[in-house]
Amino acid sequence: MAATRRKCAMIVALLACALAGCERYRPAPLDPLATVARIEAQRVAPGGPQEDLRAQALTLNRAADWLRRHGPEVQETLAEYRTAHAVARIDTPLPNPALEIGPQFGFGPDLAPVNRVTPFGSIEFTIPLGKRLRRQTELNRAYAEVARVHALARFRELYLHLRADYAGLAIAAQRVQAREAIGASAKQSLDAGRRLVEAGQAAALDVAMFELEYQRSQAELLAARRETADAESALAGLLGVHALNTRALPENPLPALPPELPELETLKGALVAEHTGLARLRARYEAAEHALRLEISKQVPDFTFGPGWENEVGERKTVLGLTLGIELPLFDRNHRGIAEAKHRREEVRTQYESELKRALAGLEHAHGALGIARENRVLLNEKILPKAEGNVTLARRSVEAGATDAFHLLDAERSARSVKIEALEAELAERKAWNKLEHAVGRPLFAYPAEEGAAEPPEALRPPAFNGPDHQPAEDSLNEGRKAR
Repeated sequence: MAATRRKCAMIVALLACALAGCERYRPAPLDPLATVARIEAQRVAPGGPQEDLRAQALTLNRAADWLRRHGPEVQETLAEYRTAHAVARIDTPLPNPALEIGPQFGFGPDLAPVNRVTPFGSIEFTIPLGKRLRRQTELNRAYAEVARVHALARFRELYLHLRADYAGLAIAAQRVQAREAIGASAKQSLDAGRRLVEAGQAAALDVAMFELEYQRSQAELLAARRETADAESALAGLLGVHALNTRALPENPLPALPPELPELETLKGALVAEHTGLARLRARYEAAEHALRLEISKQVPDFTFGPGWENEVGERKTVLGLTLGIELPLFDRNHRGIAEAKHRREEVRTQYESELKRALAGLEHAHGALGIARENRVLLNEKILPKAEGNVTLARRSVEAGATDAFHLLDAERSARSVKIEALEAELAERKAWNKLEHAVGRPLFAYPAEEGAAEPPEALRPPAFNGPDHQPAEDSLNEGRKAR
């Protein structure tokens, strides 16, 4: 009995040691009020409570920094990557040993009256003979790399959106300035008309028409200010900050547009390495390769062994044994899992080729649209706008000299104002066309003032360094082609 108690005590101690290593649940409740207070303070002062950024000009560098630290979509993709990285950091463990204990009961007339109930126990260990555990660890790390590449690609896409929204806000501010200048010009024409009425050179109806045109210019100014507020709100939502932080722009926030379009063949070479959709699929294809290796490694069976002990019922003796076992792969060699993994890999390959076809078609379309937008902007700014402004000057001189009536001046001013707005819209259209071309390629194609370092991804997305001699940190899929060039 003493020996039995010792054996039971050893088993209990073994179970206690195993359970002591288990992690305990720690609650982390969501406090909505505290979250609102923290987020609101961050939105108002994204640079910290000691720095009043609302009084400073919003450069693209500062906006990119806010995107990295506070952008809602950036934070979501980072959270997804951290989950996959947490799984990949843990190597696949060996199978847990199996412990079996229990009593044996003796019956019958031939049973010696020594002991009718005796304990027995055994412990079994499983040793994988193939590389299943290593392949599973590699697959987990490949999935983490898929999540990392997705986060990098999403940040690249959001950064390109930031460039577009930043340009849209700057153009909206220029549109407000143009509307203010148009309003001032309309007011000047109205005052000139009133002087002509006083001099007897114009009728009251002419002044009424100038008055109507001036009021229309004020209504259009209010509409331009509303569009600016919408652009500020869109940019603030992208950055995760308050709209007050997006109102002050530098004096010259936008760079001059490139004088020439890049060669289409050069862009096609950059597309293969830089396109975000292709980068995601390359990472997924690598994960599919690891998944196939894992399924193939599952063909090799596991080896099991385990010692056991028991006491004979009716006798004073203990029997020790050693069990050795292995599964014979005669019927199930994981054919189904291997076939599925092979076709998953081919499925990703097909998706990559299809995405490449779509990307090339989109690049060609964006390149052609940019050429048309550029021609339209050059035509308006270099030919039509100077002609319209010259007509206004000529009409004003003619009215003052009494050679023509006020309606000709009004018509010339209307035409000039319309052309000025069309020229701004043409510049915005060309910048949008450049942005679409950048999205088609997957990277910026020209630099903004003081943009150095703005496109750098968050620090958390650097290639991880896992433990293990077989692991090498993966290269950034979005930068491989650039390094090669």
